Amino acid sequence: AGKLIKLSKGKPVNLMIIFCIVTVFISAILNNILTVIIIIPLTITVSRILNINPSPYILTQAVLVNIGGTVFSISSIPNILITTFAEISFLEFFINVGLISFIVFIFILIFFILIYKKDLTIPEEGKKALEEFDIWNVVQNKRLLYQSLISLIIFLILLILIPSSLISPDIIALTMAIILVIITRLDPKEIISKIDFELVFYLLGIFVIVGGLEITGFTEVLGIFILNLGGNNLFFQLLLILWFSAYLSSTIDNIPITKVLIPVADTMTETASLINRKQIFYSLALGANWGDNLTPFGDNILVMNTAEQNKRPISIKSFFKLGFITTNYQLIIVSIYYCLIFYLHIGIIILGIVCLILMTIYSLYKFGNKKVKSRIYTIGNKIREIIVK
Repeated sequence: AGKLIKLSKGKPVNLMIIFCIVTVFISAILNNILTVIIIIPLTITVSRILNINPSPYILTQAVLVNIGGTVFSISSIPNILITTFAEISFLEFFINVGLISFIVFIFILIFFILIYKKDLTIPEEGKKALEEFDIWNVVQNKRLLYQSLISLIIFLILLILIPSSLISPDIIALTMAIILVIITRLDPKEIISKIDFELVFYLLGIFVIVGGLEITGFTEVLGIFILNLGGNNLFFQLLLILWFSAYLSSTIDNIPITKVLIPVADTMTETASLINRKQIFYSLALGANWGDNLTPFGDNILVMNTAEQNKRPISIKSFFKLGFITTNYQLIIVSIYYCLIFYLHIGIIILGIVCLILMTIYSLYKFGNKKVKSRIYTIGNKIREIIVK
């Protein structure tokens, strides 16, 4: 990450792009909590070196962490729960969910650059400080770093090559972890002391509660209700599970919501083919992960706490406005994508209308008279101020 940041050469837009790519990459191979713990302090450290405001970068990263969480089947706990239940392979998940996430990432990145363009400035002394910054001063053990990276690469290769029906991903992960401990000769007691037992017991409690909901028939009733709303139309079922799971996970953590909605999705797919059955679960993965950003709760509390601990607080109001807008933007993009798949003519019409509006605005701004340009510029600035401030 540090090497990539130096490649920006102190150019603010380049720095934003690099921060975004690094955030998505780390959250794709690690869980969201670890990504926040790694990337937010790094961002704040770099911002201090450059003497810039880290808020635009932190807010952007908070949103992108959850997009990165939908790249691979191992990127988040909801993904692991879904792929294990639905018997979806690592490669299947990446092709059907990961690639959509990359497309959405590009749109969101452009959105953030446009919104924060005025705030992305780096003073000359900051650029000089970046050139002199040595990232290896932060790394305490180079050998352990390389060993961990090699283990991670082998782990990802094994996940791609070995079907989940043959060997469960958690078995592969545990085996690689044991091998890494043996090779690096790390103290097992030290490793155990760093395990988040609070999270472990929290998950155990959630599984017990969800088990109770399944036994009482609540999940089946909920599944039938959503199924009746969508009818036998797969397109409407996908939209329902996408938006329903997103808004539910905005108020409750996405892990229990996923656990509750898995049997609901299973009920919805009882009459569907194998391919269509998996589509429902792909939609659930996108909604459950991205809904986290609708409100400043869940993993985003950790983002704000980490920023506050580093004396760079982020207000709940700032995050709520940005998170709510970008999440709905993401859900709309996926909805249009589904529309293009199932109703090509309607999807093309919607896409055409959006493109026409954007082209009209651009043409008026580019070729219109000064008064028109000024009006568009003023409206654009007002929209930007509403979102950012």
